[in-house]
Amino acid sequence: MSSKAKAIFGNHPFTDGPKTEPIYMDSTNIGQFIYPDFGLDYSDLNYMYYSSDKMTVCSMEIGPGGFFNPPDYHPGDETYFILEGTITQFNPETGMCIEVKENEALLIPKGTLHSAYNFGDKKVKVLAVIAPKIVESQEFPTDVNGPKRILGYNPADFKGKTEDFRSAYRYGSVDQLGDWPENGALLREKKLIYHITEERKLKIINGDTRPILMKYSVSNDFHSVGEYIVPAGGVVTRRSEVICHDGETFLLGMEGPVAVYMMATRETYMLQHYEGLYIPPKTEYMLLNYESHTGRVIFAMSEYKG
Repeated sequence: MSSKAKAIFGNHPFTDGPKTEPIYMDSTNIGQFIYPDFGLDYSDLNYMYYSSDKMTVCSMEIGPGGFFNPPDYHPGDETYFILEGTITQFNPETGMCIEVKENEALLIPKGTLHSAYNFGDKKVKVLAVIAPKIVESQEFPTDVNGPKRILGYNPADFKGKTEDFRSAYRYGSVDQLGDWPENGALLREKKLIYHITEERKLKIINGDTRPILMKYSVSNDFHSVGEYIVPAGGVVTRRSEVICHDGETFLLGMEGPVAVYMMATRETYMLQHYEGLYIPPKTEYMLLNYESHTGRVIFAMSEYKG
């Protein structure tokens, strides 16, 4: 994938502020950046889809045996959705270490330190959604020598003991939208990374006569991340009901292609694999599947308001 666009945090791919019309994102306007851009031996490659003052969506790639350092953190919540491979996520402050597999997700609360490792034999590719902001400025963390709860470091560097926080497993319903997988404020207070397996995704039936399946990995007051599952149509074209969200929406093509139809303008976007679509707030659209197999789209939405 080549890029003609420079990734600008908080204003990408916009040139004069957020747009009021949809923007399709392919190789011509997906920006690229490296984190960190010093000490490149310990870096990852990133593709910026879009970034505003409400939400940033990018993908991250780490080769076999690779990891990034220094640990990262953000002034907003971050959700990882694993597109390819298996990632090992580490919080150097608490010592928490989680292995996350393809199609699983991870919620990293605001301000929580994290490093990502690839101990597998294939490339890791992760979709990262951060809301509201990815950074306070255009700069990333630079502290490579901070204490870490890791074997080989002096235990005297560690003060206190990691709190054990486990909640009872629950099957969700539409009533848990805005509060999944746990209360956002509570996770931010504890600075604990939360692993969302397939079983822990919040499943929602969207639509009555034309139902599609929604799988929410995260739905809190900062953002939502999940999947649309659009079945094949059978004797008629399968389409969703009209969909509309208060906040900004980003769609990433997975299995498909899936057609995205804009109700007001009657425009159609064919969402291809790993290409994206920005949809402005309060824009009505439908998803249509013209294929003989199930369509799947990852969604990210800012500012859940109920």
